[in-house]
Amino acid sequence: MKLCPACSRVYDDDSLRFCLEDGTNLVDKSDATAAPPTLTLPTPQNQIPTMKQAFQPASAPVHDAQGPPVVPPITEKRSLLPWLLAAGALLLLGSSIVLAVFVMRPKSALLWHLTLEVDPATPDRKAAVKQTVDILESRLDAFGVSNFEVVPQGDGRITLNLPNVSDPERLKELITQGGKLELAHVISPPSPAPAQSYPTKEAAVASFVGGAIPANRRVLPYSDRAEAQAVKKWMVVELPAIVNASELRDARAAPNGGDDYYIQFSLKQSGADKFGPWTAANINEYLGVVLNDEVKSVAYIKSQITDQGQISGRFTRQSAEDLALALRTGALPAPVKMVNEVIDKP
Repeated sequence: MKLCPACSRVYDDDSLRFCLEDGTNLVDKSDATAAPPTLTLPTPQNQIPTMKQAFQPASAPVHDAQGPPVVPPITEKRSLLPWLLAAGALLLLGSSIVLAVFVMRPKSALLWHLTLEVDPATPDRKAAVKQTVDILESRLDAFGVSNFEVVPQGDGRITLNLPNVSDPERLKELITQGGKLELAHVISPPSPAPAQSYPTKEAAVASFVGGAIPANRRVLPYSDRAEAQAVKKWMVVELPAIVNASELRDARAAPNGGDDYYIQFSLKQSGADKFGPWTAANINEYLGVVLNDEVKSVAYIKSQITDQGQISGRFTRQSAEDLALALRTGALPAPVKMVNEVIDKP
């Protein structure tokens, strides 16, 4: 018997010398058993991969029955980079055009010149002037003045170069408005007793022991809204104020019915952190809304208040909007007055 050492096939015909399958020289089977042959697996006709490819393999050529193989056209994957570059270029071009139009647009001539003076008694007047310049720029910008200059003069004075506006008196009032807001405790018996007020400043001062105002008190004017016509009275409020204008977050004018408006305001977190605990501990006490050192409204504390309130004071829509604007842009650090006004001829 013969044995193929390659494929292990056995042949009974001893006359055969070569394997009929692979042509390997045959050996006697008895001799092959002495040493086991090396086993070689035949290569399969169709190999199945154990890992799939992450991309789509190229299509195999398509054979046409009438001619040579036809290879499908290769579709190139388009890159987004050229599109992104084109979009960026268009955006840059559009921005440049808008900027050029804005820069080249003729500005209103600065024909109106106002000179303001910061109160000479102000401590650190130089710093107060710088802060006043910043606040005035914010107010003019918020008011919608498109072209202006605010120039410190170095002697406590500030020059404003402005274009002509439709309502110059309104703008002058806005410029000089203090914007100083405080929420202060009114010294008075608690509710339901009415808030304590005095007909004159002298009467308020006389209420103190010794007839002198203590360091932790202030005597301020107050216009009583309960009267048919506003009557000027006086009130005593506590120092320091519970919160002040630096802790104001926002202020907006709101209608109160008819031609009457009020100002709705909200406090920053630092103000709310102080106002909330104080109102919780002072139920039925009176609270005054003090604006530019004048008590504008008084109310008693019914419950804890955290970060919102109202200023009532017989405001028109215009005066409420202007005051809200002044409050949002910050209080002037010191009183200012107008000392000169010049209008150039166009």
